[in-house]
Amino acid sequence: MLLPLSAPPAFRIIAHRGASAYAPENSLAAFKLAQAMGVHEVELDAQLTTDGIVVLCHDRTLARYGHGAQVVEALPWAELAALDMGAWFSPYQFGGERMITLEQLFAHFGNKFTYHVELKGAAPGLADAVHALIRRYELQSVCLVTSFAYDWLVAMRTLDADIRLGWLVHALDPHSLAQAQMLGLHQLCPRANVVTAPMVAAARATVAEVRAWGLQGETAAGQHPEVVALIEHVLAAGCDGLTINWPDWVRHEGLLQE
Repeated sequence: MLLPLSAPPAFRIIAHRGASAYAPENSLAAFKLAQAMGVHEVELDAQLTTDGIVVLCHDRTLARYGHGAQVVEALPWAELAALDMGAWFSPYQFGGERMITLEQLFAHFGNKFTYHVELKGAAPGLADAVHALIRRYELQSVCLVTSFAYDWLVAMRTLDADIRLGWLVHALDPHSLAQAQMLGLHQLCPRANVVTAPMVAAARATVAEVRAWGLQGETAAGQHPEVVALIEHVLAAGCDGLTINWPDWVRHEGLLQE
């Protein structure tokens, strides 16, 4: 199978934590690379520090990044900002790459991206802090707020009746559809390997979009046949988009990515 695979023009090709197969996830380098690939949408993970700064980091602790079992939400921004967040991925290419804040991301790229902001953890005030940054940078039209935690989506809806919300779920079932309708969600986001065309059709009666997740892998070296098969599966199911570590593996029909 030759890459990239073709997707419909309106299909959301979303760089998962930036172009995270090629650069450290959630880093400025990963988002810059996604932009260089011609990708217009990025997914990122938002957590709140002890001093109220929204930082971009996926894991609850810093262990995977080489800094032990320290909990991200239990640290102030000054301590997190001093950490090397690139050497774990590639000491030669990315040693010295730092964690960034949501504000730094917004300030650097502005409205050049559509942002899928995933709320992580349990720190009180995260929804308020993220919402305040979206409003400060006037990015409401290019932001979607997502989470696995339905309570975070409730908190965000309480703050903003119009912001687009997406719920990350395992599968699309009657419970998730009912909860989506109750909160006026824009997206339901099922796992790529379980989504089916009947699920998507049923969800479209409740939400505007169905976006898949779970297209990941451990390394950028070579092709991952299972990931290629998942892309094809998501497209065949009629989904409206996907998050992917290899955003250059998909392109819109008839268009070369800029």
